Amino acid sequence: MSQLRVPPPVPHAPPLRALLRRYAAGSAVSCAPVDEGLLNRGYRLCTTRGRYFLKHHFDPETADPAAITRQHRATLRLAGLGVPVAPPLPARDGRTVVVVGGHAFALHPWIDGRHRHGGQLSPP
Repeated sequence: MSQLRVPPPVPHAPPLRALLRRYAAGSAVSCAPVDEGLLNRGYRLCTTRGRYFLKHHFDPETADPAAITRQHRATLRLAGLGVPVAPPLPARDGRTVVVVGGHAFALHPWIDGRHRHGGQLSPP
């Protein structure tokens, strides 16, 4: 029988000051939640240096920093092959996952568009 796992408490707002110190992304100007996302929370983050998508990985099943890093490596390889993906941005220390207060975050470039679900995807 599977065991019910309760996710850790999730802060209502991401710790922007602590996060942005880890990146060369400037200071926060605005941060608004994005409505899409099942296993994470997303935010449209505007800073003095640009627009970003801040992903908060909070689901205990998928929030392991090592697993997220492996996913990021795959995304970077896909980008290198010309697949249109939004690879994560490295923090000042080169890592693509930043842990603050026990929570894993990743910063991506902001890309205007809309979220597509698996059933809406098709080959070109």
